[in-house]
Amino acid sequence: MKNFVVGVLGAGFGERVVIPCINYVDGIRLKYFYCRNRKNIKNKKNLKFYVNDYKKILKEKEINLIFIETPPYTHKKFLIDSIKYKKNVICEKPLASNLKDINIMSKVAKNRKNFIYVNHQLRFDPNIIKLRELIRKRVIGKINYINVEYHTNMIDEKNVNNWWFNKNQGGGQVLAIGSHLIDLLIFLNGDIININSLKGNFLKYKNNKRHLWKKKIESFFTLICKFKNGSIGSVNSSCVSSSDSGLNITVSGEKGTIKILNFEKLIIENSEGKLKRLHQKDKLKNVPIVGMNPWRSSMVRFLKYIVKNSNDKKNLLCADILQAKKTQIIMNKILNNKG
Repeated sequence: MKNFVVGVLGAGFGERVVIPCINYVDGIRLKYFYCRNRKNIKNKKNLKFYVNDYKKILKEKEINLIFIETPPYTHKKFLIDSIKYKKNVICEKPLASNLKDINIMSKVAKNRKNFIYVNHQLRFDPNIIKLRELIRKRVIGKINYINVEYHTNMIDEKNVNNWWFNKNQGGGQVLAIGSHLIDLLIFLNGDIININSLKGNFLKYKNNKRHLWKKKIESFFTLICKFKNGSIGSVNSSCVSSSDSGLNITVSGEKGTIKILNFEKLIIENSEGKLKRLHQKDKLKNVPIVGMNPWRSSMVRFLKYIVKNSNDKKNLLCADILQAKKTQIIMNKILNNKG
């Protein structure tokens, strides 16, 4: 177990989600918080941590872990600088807005001694961990098919000029949300060797705000893929659903089916139709702020895991640069598909 002193780069998600999770976890302490404009800080309690120069954070010897929570197109600069100052890094997904940046980061990070992980916190959701265990134990035999679905209504028309509406900056459903879902496919069932995909832009707009359409980002995508082990996978996701469906996963095998329903339920159905419920209890569900949804509670578990297993050089549950690159290659193929 190792204690971490932390610097957080970026407001928005950094202040809204990451800092409350840091404050909740023993063994990890916030020292500095950087964002470009002091006015972007929403919680006055965080002003005491604020600095206007991120290099001050990197130069602080006591700080041994950097959270990069800035927009994806800025990650390369902050990550490379963090590596130069020999810091451990947790970087928000997607690791970059393009494959070229990831290749540069990978080269700089080669032979480093400190860890670099991507914030794919859903890997630490208790039902996801249990599902992975069931797949590896072949409880339903050889896997034939995995489907991942996530639909939500998350477009905020007040923020049409931020990075989420710019594909070159890492925005759109494929990069912003698909990075999580594609990572889950690989985490659960191994490497992907072939894909086909479709994407579309179904962004709604009000009061003739047609500039939303000019952003040309995708609000929906579907992916069909083949795994190295021969099984088939698929992902369907959109950000313009009438309601939030939560995360739904179906794993079909020779001897039955396993399902995760809306994050919360884990069910096995055998070939005879008999059901077995294996929901994993979420002890954080009723904790204020950090337990308000599975994304946040999984973030807490991610941080606890890192504190407990920081000396493990083969930390198989965390997503590193190599795994982020595998996801990025797939996302690039989806984005470049003109279908």
